[in-house]
Amino acid sequence: MLPSSLLVVWKRQGKIYPRYIKKTNKNLELAKKLIEFYEKNIGKKKKVIKEYVTELEEYNYRLIRGLSVLLDRRSTFKCTCNFDPKKIRRKIFDLTGNLGPATNLQKRKHILKETSKTLRVPIDFIEKNIYADLDNELELESFESPSSSELIEKYNLSLTQTLLFDSIELRFTTLYNWQKIFFKAKKLGLIYKAFKNGEIWIKIDGPISLFKLTRRYGSNIAKLVPSIIGSSNWKIEAKILWKYTNEVYSFRIDSIKHKDLFKLQVEPETYDSIVESDFGSRFQALKTKWIMRREPEPLITGKYVLLPDFSFERENLKVYMEVVGFWTTAYLLRKIKKLREIKVKMLVAVDQSLACEAISQLKKQPSLNILYYKKKIPLAPVLNFLRNAFKEIHIKQLNFLKNFKVNFTEPIVYFDEFSERIGISVEAVRETLTQNPPKNYIIWSKGLIRKEKFAQIKKKIDEKFENSKRLPLSAVTKILNEEGIESTSVVNSVGYKIIWRGLDIENAEVIKLE
Repeated sequence: MLPSSLLVVWKRQGKIYPRYIKKTNKNLELAKKLIEFYEKNIGKKKKVIKEYVTELEEYNYRLIRGLSVLLDRRSTFKCTCNFDPKKIRRKIFDLTGNLGPATNLQKRKHILKETSKTLRVPIDFIEKNIYADLDNELELESFESPSSSELIEKYNLSLTQTLLFDSIELRFTTLYNWQKIFFKAKKLGLIYKAFKNGEIWIKIDGPISLFKLTRRYGSNIAKLVPSIIGSSNWKIEAKILWKYTNEVYSFRIDSIKHKDLFKLQVEPETYDSIVESDFGSRFQALKTKWIMRREPEPLITGKYVLLPDFSFERENLKVYMEVVGFWTTAYLLRKIKKLREIKVKMLVAVDQSLACEAISQLKKQPSLNILYYKKKIPLAPVLNFLRNAFKEIHIKQLNFLKNFKVNFTEPIVYFDEFSERIGISVEAVRETLTQNPPKNYIIWSKGLIRKEKFAQIKKKIDEKFENSKRLPLSAVTKILNEEGIESTSVVNSVGYKIIWRGLDIENAEVIKLE
C-alpha cells in the first residue's frame, strides 16, 4: 500500500480507477534512474536520497514519491553510530538544565566539553552523531534492486490496495488458487460470504461498512489482493466510498484487461500431502479423457464453503474428489458436516485408519461415494467411479435428446457448437445425430451438412479437378473456407483424399479417390 496522500485516481460516470502507469520507455527510464541512484548510494545518508527524489518530483510528485516509498521498503537503513545518540542528547539536555541554555557559542562549547568529559567521547564525535538515529540521518546499508518493470507493477498493485482501503465491499472470483486465498483470508480475519452468479464469487465486507478496527481491517483487505491476482484468471469488483465527496463509486479490474499492469509470479501447483501428490501424478500419467484439476472452485454447502481436493471434467460433466487424510476430531466433524450438505457428484477418499462411525454414515448420502485406502489411493476404483458417473449422465443425455425436438435450418451444424448451445456432451450429440440424422442432412466427422450445401461444395472441388489429377490442399481449403467450413476432414466425405508430406499444409496435396 501507499500513503493515501499519494493515491491518484480518475472518476467518470460513477466509476473510479487508480491512475495506473504503463511500461512506456519514459516510465521505465524514470524507474531505472531511481533504482540506480539507490544502488550507487549505499553507505550514504537517507537525506541524500531524499534530496534527489525531491529534484525528480517536478516531473510528477505523487508518482516519484510513490516509487520512492516502494524502494525504501526494499532498503535497509541503519544507524552506524556505535554509541547511543539518545544517551548523548539526554546528557546535553541535562547539562543545559543545570548550566542554562546555550545562548552563545562559548556557552555551547562549554556544554559540549562537559558532555565529552562525562561520556568520554570526543567533541567532534558528539557533533557528528548527536542526531545519527533520526530518520534522515540513517545510512543505506543494503538495497534489494527490482527491475524497472517490477517497480512499475508493484506501484500499480499498491495503488489498487490503497484504493480498496476505503471500500464498502469487495467481491472477487478466480479459477485457481482458492485454498491459498481462503487460508490468507482466514489468517487476516476477514468476514466473507460465498455466492454463485454463473461463477463462484466471494464477497468481503469492506472496512467502511464496519464500526471499528477500520484501518486494520482495510489494511488486511489490501493484503489479500496479491493472493487473488496471483492466479491466472480473476476478477475483482468493489464499491468505494470517496471520502472527500462522500460518494460511492464502482471499481472493477480483471486478468484479461489489467494483468499486465501488475504481473505476479503465479505460484506452482502444490499438494497438501504426499498421498495427494502421488495420486495426482499417477492419474495424469494415464492420459484419460478426463481433465483433472487440483483445488478447483469452492462448493457452497449451506452456510459453509468446501474446497475439494480434485475435480475431474469431461464434456459437460464435473465430478469432485475429497481426500480425508491427516485429521483432528474437530476437523473431521466440520468436514462431515459440510459433506452431508453436498449436492454434487463426489468421491470421498478416506484413510482406512479413519473408518469411524461418523464417516460410515456418509454412505447414506446419495451424492457421495466412500473409497477407503491404505498409504496410497488406488486408481482402479476412481476410474470405475468416473466411468459409471459418465455412463449415468450419458444415458440421461441420450434419453433427453431422443425427446428433444429441434428443426435445423443452418447449412452447417457442428456437433461441438450444438452441444454447447444445449448443454449436452459432444459424445451424446454425435451418437444421437449419427444414428438418426435429420432429414436433408449428411453426416460428416464434425457435424451435419445440408445436402444442397454438400452438393455445392463437391461441385466446386470437382470443377477445380477438371484439368488436374491433384491440387494443393491450400487451394481446396480456400473453397471450404468460402463455404464456411473450417475443417479439412470434409474432403474425404466428398470423394477426395489428403496426402500429407510433413506437417506444413503448403506441402500437402489433394487427390481424387478411385
